[in-house]
Amino acid sequence: MGQTPSIPVVSKVPTIILGMGALFGFPEQPDVLSIAAMILSSKPVSDKVDDGIMKEALLDFYTSLGKRKLDQIIIFRDGGSPDNVLHGTVIDNKAEFSADDLQEFVHSLSYMYQRSTTAIFVVAPICYAYLAASQLGAIYED
Repeated sequence: MGQTPSIPVVSKVPTIILGMGALFGFPEQPDVLSIAAMILSSKPVSDKVDDGIMKEALLDFYTSLGKRKLDQIIIFRDGGSPDNVLHGTVIDNKAEFSADDLQEFVHSLSYMYQRSTTAIFVVAPICYAYLAASQLGAIYED
């Protein structure tokens, strides 16, 4: 029998993954809006933008787990400039995953972007955040 594929770091414990990205206008284009977007692994973010989005997402995830608390929150955020493309920080490692587990997790996320048939340079959560930001930008252009 075949094995069920698992993603290290997140397959064994309740985890929510966030991707954050922003699109900025160029200095010579003062009329172009800067747009930031956040995506969540638990569900799409609603179209309302306020301080309650994160609280709502965490509460929904908690409820969907039968009122079990999250073990991990993993956030991917692009640095925003070409000079710092590959900077990363693990803020809290209470889930006690190894450096090898983290590397395998990030590697697996490079294959999860549905708009690509090969591995991508930036992990899928950030790509989806950029996609959301660009779609919002298109709405505001009209």
